[in-house]
Amino acid sequence: MFTYAVYNFILFSSTLSAYLYEKAQSKIKQKLYYSIAFFIPFFFLAIRYDIGTDYQNYVEYFYRIANGEMILKEPGYLIVNYLIIGFDLDVQWLFVFFGFFFLYFSFNAFPKKGFALGVFLFLSVSYLYEGFSAIRQGLAIGILAYSMRFIGEGKLVKYLLFVFLASFFHVVTAVLWLLIYPLVKINFNKAFLIIVILISFFLIKYTGFVDSLLQLAVSIFPKYAWYLNSKFMQAAAVGSGLGVLLKIFFVLMAIFFKEKIVTKYKNSNVVINIAVLYIIALLIHLKIQIFGRVEHAFVFAFILSIVYLVNTFQKESRILFIIPTSILFYSIFMKYIASGTLVVDNDVYINPYQTILERGY
Repeated sequence: MFTYAVYNFILFSSTLSAYLYEKAQSKIKQKLYYSIAFFIPFFFLAIRYDIGTDYQNYVEYFYRIANGEMILKEPGYLIVNYLIIGFDLDVQWLFVFFGFFFLYFSFNAFPKKGFALGVFLFLSVSYLYEGFSAIRQGLAIGILAYSMRFIGEGKLVKYLLFVFLASFFHVVTAVLWLLIYPLVKINFNKAFLIIVILISFFLIKYTGFVDSLLQLAVSIFPKYAWYLNSKFMQAAAVGSGLGVLLKIFFVLMAIFFKEKIVTKYKNSNVVINIAVLYIIALLIHLKIQIFGRVEHAFVFAFILSIVYLVNTFQKESRILFIIPTSILFYSIFMKYIASGTLVVDNDVYINPYQTILERGY
């Protein structure tokens, strides 16, 4: 009960504060409500203890680095460890650092109009995974989500600088975003994007396309070859399939209303293109579990595509769309908490929620 209370408090209190930030007229109130919306999810990331798939691995790496051992990880991650060690701080500051900057870049990726919906969707589909488990990739994803604006604005140098920064924490994610850059700038028509999704579904389900893609990925990043003989090669566990259908539905809706969205947001063409890549990665993930990391590399485009879509509606239509959408994503959020136990699924271990007060030293 405590775990569900914590996560529900984070979701609803942060979303409410984000809504008040949207509606506030004075700069002081805007800063206050924005800070509260940010601080609540950050606080629970900062004080968590022994939850998140790799929590104990990061603790172990920290002490091995402190003892002078060489650890083969990205330079940004190592620098953060060295700084914490150099200031003689506790290992918990590692999670404080990653939690803060993950949220900082993530929140700054959302437009002011629709900020509350963006925060709600972010907390529902990304926060529990990237915030607690895939923290290096999470920070890289947050940085790259923020950088999407520079693709739409044609500011290549700025975009490359942020990709370079992201690579300091997760090389594979940064390389993926570098490779997609020439494609996502193109203004594809709606029919083409829908055809791409349909062809991808056929190739993934009925051909050896995924196996070939996996072999290519391993040839580029040979250190991940061990995945080929691991449990992560299994198909992803899917319940009713409602969550998958919902995600595909929302991206198809964004494609259908593309002209209206692009008129309102100059970087939305890029967002919709990357959202299509998110759906393709999701379909691959259904066949091979490890591609869930690739799916999450593009998750912010999926979130932003829904925010942009909703913002093109008139007020009455917007409310009618938001209510069922929020209920559906809340059900996904609750299911994620329920499945995030060591007994059910230790790949998303976030239940029960524990704090550093339970550390015992």
